[in-house]
Amino acid sequence: MFEILLIILASTGQSDSLRMETINGKPYVVYQVGAKETLYSISRRYGTTILAILEQNPSADAGLEVGQILKIPYAPRVKSQPAIQTADGLIHKVATKETLFSIARQYNVSVDDIKTWNNLKDNSLSLGQDIIIKRKPAVDPLVTKETPSAAKTHTVVAKETLFSISRQYGMTIQQLKEWNDIQENELKVGQVLTVAVPVSSAAVNLTTVTTTTVNPVLQTDNTVKISESVSGSDEVKESGLAQLIEGSESNRKYLAQHQTIKPGTILKIRNMTTNQEVFVRVTGPIPYGDVGTVIRISKSAYDRLGATEPKFPAEITYYK
Repeated sequence: MFEILLIILASTGQSDSLRMETINGKPYVVYQVGAKETLYSISRRYGTTILAILEQNPSADAGLEVGQILKIPYAPRVKSQPAIQTADGLIHKVATKETLFSIARQYNVSVDDIKTWNNLKDNSLSLGQDIIIKRKPAVDPLVTKETPSAAKTHTVVAKETLFSISRQYGMTIQQLKEWNDIQENELKVGQVLTVAVPVSSAAVNLTTVTTTTVNPVLQTDNTVKISESVSGSDEVKESGLAQLIEGSESNRKYLAQHQTIKPGTILKIRNMTTNQEVFVRVTGPIPYGDVGTVIRISKSAYDRLGATEPKFPAEITYYK
């Protein structure tokens, strides 16, 4: 059986898979880490999660080295299949790498809806499992839209960044980019930006409302999310200044301190200056009196992000 699995792994280009092992009745791939690989890239490659890898390889929490041997949970890949239409909605068959969150986003419903429709007690799914998706009304008689006021603008000068301007006007970088239709993080000297707080436009009352039912298959959302199977359903992004944890130079682990995120949470940090990313585990709150810092990180994570300044702008991604 294991010989067949190794042939399948080799045929899919996973040549770093050395052999198969069984641990507590479950199959694992014995994997050799290659150059520039991360826990995230390996988890995506084998359709598993970072937490599942760390359960069998706790030392990997300190970072990966080329040639390091890992035991990766193995599950046969199941291709995505067309949903089966029913009188009340449809039936979705769970494919490789799919989670409750990704399925909910695909059909524009909530994770709680799916759990209620299928009597699920937690967020765990099995490959090939049938998931019921029910139809929901799609027409709202009251349409509101937020548009930024054009009353206030800012002209970009030398050395200014999206981060510095957003801090100056008390807004987020994402708001600044959306209001000015900015796709990248680059700004030009002399560029005029809208920096006003958005105001709600007048609500538009529809005089005639026709109640219709829309097939949820057509209601898709292409927003990219971290496809980790975690215990929450809402992805949260936060930006601010990151700073080094003093005295962490001898610790090889990727750790962090945050005032509100609970200890044990794994989150992703992106250095907005170098655009490098790293996954860290929260160990506790930021020390009292540390004003202006949204997160503190260990020296290993600091170096992995290519940071050179005592404080640098960072984006944090995690799940509630």
